[in-house]
Formats: sequence, structure tokens, C-alpha cells
Amino acid sequence: MFEITAFETNRRLRGIVYLTVGLLVYIVLVVGLFSTIQQAGVDFDAYLKTLPPEVKRGFVGNVTSLSTIEGYLVSQLYQTAWVLLLGVYFAYAAARSVVGEIEAGSMDLLLAGPVSRTRVVVGKFLSLVPAIVVVNLVSFVAIYQGVRIQGERIDLLDLALLHGVSCIYLLACAALGLVFSVVFRSVRRAQAAAIGGIFGMFLVDALTYDTDYDWLGSVSFSRYFDPGAILVSGDVNWGDTALLLVATVVLVVVAAELFERRNL
Repeated sequence: MFEITAFETNRRLRGIVYLTVGLLVYIVLVVGLFSTIQQAGVDFDAYLKTLPPEVKRGFVGNVTSLSTIEGYLVSQLYQTAWVLLLGVYFAYAAARSVVGEIEAGSMDLLLAGPVSRTRVVVGKFLSLVPAIVVVNLVSFVAIYQGVRIQGERIDLLDLALLHGVSCIYLLACAALGLVFSVVFRSVRRAQAAAIGGIFGMFLVDALTYDTDYDWLGSVSFSRYFDPGAILVSGDVNWGDTALLLVATVVLVVVAAELFERRNL
């Protein structure tokens, strides 16, 4: 199993580098603009009050002020890049992991060795763990140093907790993509379902939050990951984090069981 994980991790290395570099560029732009915005006297808090509740929930979260570095980072970085874009990316990457081997005709060769289908599924899922950890670790350092260079202060522990919890959230997204990878028989359909699944959950969370249909948002991973509460208030909902972890394990088990029963 770990041989599969190591092989897949090496194969993903170039993608990890590109993703990390792209994020670093985005982080530099976002953090660097904060002081410019402050000097320009832009009243983002007044703008925040004009946003519809759905837009505010989706792209600002529960942040009540954008004039602080924490609120600014949540609205301009974490709600979009982490909750949505990285969630979609890792679900998309996982959606190719199994069905991609089948389409390429290499799955039969892989299963010809002394390896079970479950070990293949778990090994491929574990290969995404280093990518998620590296992206978050590098981003954590870049954001903290960038904020310091801008002459601002941010709580180091809260920032570390945010990136730690985001790893679990992204693992849940990847696990969902893994399920689609064993359900569908083409890479394109599996990846389309992964994108639609994460984006759909994001929309359901935003549109139903604090409404009569709030219960529908309970199926959304984003409902259990609140960057604003962690970074602004230092409040980590460990119950929600545990639910994300449980969902990850359940989805990986489901993916393994479905692949065991699948006809290749």
C-alpha cells in the first residue's frame, strides 16, 4: 500500500509545485494589498453591510469586519482559495486516481501483483496527504511572514489551527472525489462530478444558512469549516472537525468497498 502511495506522491510532485507556487503568488498579492487599501481609506465594512446574506456567507463567511488583517484574509483568501478552490482542486485530483488507471489500461497490471483493490484505493488516497500538508505548511509560513512584513500582527496559534483544520477539510473533499473515481467509468465524468459536488455543497451552504432550509446545509463540508471563527475569534469547533474526519474515513471505506465489487 505504501509503495503505491510513494509512487503516486512522486507522480503528483510537479502538480504540487505548480499549485504551491500559484498560491504563493496569490498570497503575496492579497497580503500586499492590505496596507494599500488601508491607506486609500476604502471603507470595506460599509460595503460588507450591503452584501446579500448568501453572498456574505459564501465569500465572507461569518466575518463582521474587513478592516482587520484577520477579517481581510478570511474574505479575500480563505473563503475563496481554501474553502472553494482548493476543495475543488483536491476533489478533482482524487477523482482521477482510480478511474484514470482503468482508462489507461494499467489497473489490470497493478492488480496482477500481490495487492488488493482496497490497498490500491487507500494507497492512492494517502498520496494526496503530502500534497495537502505541503500546500498548507508553505502557505502558513508565507502568510505569517507576509503579515509581519506589512507591519501587522496575527496570532500564530490561530493561524496554525486554521491550516491544521483546513487539512482535514481538504481530505474530506479528496475523499468525495475518490468515491466518484470508483463510481464513474470515465475520468471526465468523475472529475465533473467532483467539481459539481464541492461547488454544489458550497452553494447549498451559502443559500440555506440561517434560513428555514438551514438543515439542507448539513450535507455541505463547508458548513463544518469556518475560517473566520478560527482566525478572528480563535474558536475551533472540534465537534465539526471530528465530523469532517469521520466523513473522510467513511467515504474512503465506501470507495474501497465499491471498488472491490466493481467489474473492470
